[in-house]
Amino acid sequence: MAKRGDQDELPLPLGFDPESVEDIAEAPEDVSLPSRNPILALQHMEGALTRADLEHPEVLTRSEFRRLRYLISFARLTVFEPGAAGPYGRRGRGDVDIADEVAEFRSLVIDRLHDPLRAELDTEKRLTAAKALLPELGEELQRHRKTVAERHASDFSLAELDREVGYKALVCILGGGGGAGYVYLGGMQRLIASGITPSYLLTTSFGAIVGSVMSRSLPVPMSEYVDWAKTVTYRGILGPSRVRRRHGLTGLFSLNFDAFADELFRREDGAPLQMRDLAMPFETVVAGVRRQSFDRLPARFRRTELEALRTRTLPRTRIGVRHSVAARMWQAAAFIDTRVVKPIVLGGDDLTAELNVVDAASFSSAIPGVLHHETRDPRMVPILDEVLQQKDVGALIDGFAASNVPVELAWKRIQDGRLGTRNACYYAWDCFHPQWNPKHLWLQPITQAVQVQMVRNAPYADRIIRFRPTLSALTLAAPTEAMDRAIQWGTASVEQSLPVIQHMLDPVWWDGKQPPAPEGTVEVTEAGRPKAKPMSAILDAARAAAAALGDKARRNRTDLLAKRPKSAPAPLP
Repeated sequence: MAKRGDQDELPLPLGFDPESVEDIAEAPEDVSLPSRNPILALQHMEGALTRADLEHPEVLTRSEFRRLRYLISFARLTVFEPGAAGPYGRRGRGDVDIADEVAEFRSLVIDRLHDPLRAELDTEKRLTAAKALLPELGEELQRHRKTVAERHASDFSLAELDREVGYKALVCILGGGGGAGYVYLGGMQRLIASGITPSYLLTTSFGAIVGSVMSRSLPVPMSEYVDWAKTVTYRGILGPSRVRRRHGLTGLFSLNFDAFADELFRREDGAPLQMRDLAMPFETVVAGVRRQSFDRLPARFRRTELEALRTRTLPRTRIGVRHSVAARMWQAAAFIDTRVVKPIVLGGDDLTAELNVVDAASFSSAIPGVLHHETRDPRMVPILDEVLQQKDVGALIDGFAASNVPVELAWKRIQDGRLGTRNACYYAWDCFHPQWNPKHLWLQPITQAVQVQMVRNAPYADRIIRFRPTLSALTLAAPTEAMDRAIQWGTASVEQSLPVIQHMLDPVWWDGKQPPAPEGTVEVTEAGRPKAKPMSAILDAARAAAAALGDKARRNRTDLLAKRPKSAPAPLP
C-alpha cells in the first residue's frame, strides 16, 4: 500500500471558488501543502509547467521540457509496481517501495521549483525560472536515479523505472446529474476519436451508467453505444415503486436499468458481467446510509408499504409527476451530509468485484425517495448483505450524496495501487452544477449543496470540465434530437480541454530519443478474461423494443405509475 501521510486533513486551496472550478489548477495553494502532501504538491507543479509550456512553447526546447517533467515525476516516486506502467503494462509482480531513496531529491525539487512554478503568475517567467534550475536539478536527478536503479536491480530494470516515471495513466472521474450526463457521450466520443482511452474510470450516479457501458469491451465501440443509448425509454428504465426493500431506500419509481440493459451486460456465455469482468478498470461510488442515521430516517424512506400508498395518490399528469419528483429531489439533498452517509467504492475489493455491473451502476444511481433499486439476481443478495454489514450501513443510495465527482477517492485509489502505476492524470467531468437557465433553476438548492463537495475534491484534479449547456436532470430518456444536441455540447466541452490532457499524457524520458519500450513479449489481450456479447445482436433487439412503443409512449413520464401491459415484463416485487 502506498504511503499517503496525513492527507485526510488536506487544507482547502486559497482563492478557491466552487463556481469557478476550471481555475482551481492556478488557484494559490495553502503554504502548508508541500509539507502536508508533497506528492500532490508535485502533481500541481507538473501541471503548472505543462500549462505554461502550452502557452509559451518557444521558451523551452522539447528536450528541456521533457527533462523538467521527468525530474518532477521522479520526485513523486514512493511505491509502484514494476512493469505496470505504459502501453501493454502487466500486473502481478507486486509493489516496490523506494520512498526513502527518493526523499532527499523530493525535498530538493519542492524547495527549488515549487515557488517558481506555483507562486509565479506570469507563465513565461515560470518557464524561464525552471529552465535556469534544470542543470542543477539534472545532476542531482542522475545521481539519485543511478542509486535507485542499483539498489533495486533485482526488483526492476532502469527501463521499467523510466516507464513508471515517463508514462501517465488517464483517470476519468464521471460525476452524476441524471439526464444532464448525456453530454458524457459526446465527451467520450471526442476522447476516443483523439486516440485516448481511459486507464481507469471512477464514477457516480448517471456517470456510473455511462462509465459501465464504456468499460464493457475494448476497443470502445462508441458509435454503437450512442445508438444503443437512443433506444432508452422511460417505460424501459422506470417502473412503479416496489413493495419490498432490502438494500436500497424507497422511491417514487423503481429503477429498472438492470432489466433494460440486461443483454448489454452479459458475457458471450450468457452469464451476467461482473465488475471484475470489465475490459476497462471501472469502479463506482455509492453512498452508504450510516446505521445510526438509517434508524432515524422518516418511515417513508424505509417502509415500502407507506411509499406504495403515497404513490397511488400522485397526480397522473406530466406536470404533477414533475412537481412530485422535484419535491423528492429537494428532500434527497438532506442526505448530502457526511454525518448521514459515507462513500463506498464498489468494485474496489474482492467482495464487491463479484457484483453484477448492472447492480453496481443502479445502486449508484438510486436517488433516495425518487428511484429505488433492488437486485434481481439471488446470487447478489448475500454479497450485498455482507457489504452492509462490513460497512456498518443500513442502505445503499445514489453516490452523489457522498461525493458527486469523487476525484479525491480516485486519487487515493491510484495511490493505493489500483493500477500498479501511481503516475496518473486526473480528468474530472461535472455536469451537475449551478446553471442560470430557467430549466435548471429549480435544482439550485441541490446543485449548490453538491458543489460544496468540490471544494474538497477539486485540488486532486489535473483538469475539471463543467459541461454546459446540458439537458435537464429529469431527461432520463432523451429524444433523439435532444441527445444529438447533448452529444454536440459534450464534444465541444472536451475539445476545449483536450490540448492540456494530450500534453500531460505525452510520455517523457531522460536519456535517448524516445520513451522506453515494454520489455519481453507484448500481450495485446488478457488471457481468460470473459468477453461481453457483441453489440450487433444487442442493438437489433433494443431497436425492436423501442420501435414497439409509439413516440408518445416512449417519452411519457405519466403512465409509469399505471399497470404495465400484459406483454411487458413484470417488475421485481
